[in-house]
Amino acid sequence: MPILVDGDNLLGAWRGRSRSDREKRHLAGQISRFATANRRRVLVVFDGVPETPPPSQDVLFSGHGRKADDLILSLLGKESNPRGWIVVTNDRPLGDRCRHLGARVERCDLFRKRLSVESVGEKPEGRVDVDDWLEWFDGEP
Repeated sequence: MPILVDGDNLLGAWRGRSRSDREKRHLAGQISRFATANRRRVLVVFDGVPETPPPSQDVLFSGHGRKADDLILSLLGKESNPRGWIVVTNDRPLGDRCRHLGARVERCDLFRKRLSVESVGEKPEGRVDVDDWLEWFDGEP
């Protein structure tokens, strides 16, 4: 079952995390590793315009004057089977609208737990992960 993540909502509900570009890139890396390990398609949607180019095609930004919620609903609306999707958000109105379209909704804290389990013992894989680790440990990408 593919997953759509309300990225800003997930970061906002995660104690100790901010909605900075750096945190968004770090989250995108975590989710990419989770998707690979679970052989799932996972799209992450953030509000606005990125400060740097998105690290992958599975990281989307809503653009100027548009909310991530609107993009998430648009993506689900284009699906032939939105019932086959899980939307990760704590945003109650967005969750209600996604359920109305047929998608399943998962709370951010439950998804964070799944991310944490998958990331134990991880080491960098690929250019995005290496850049992320360099930024975290050396202070520069």
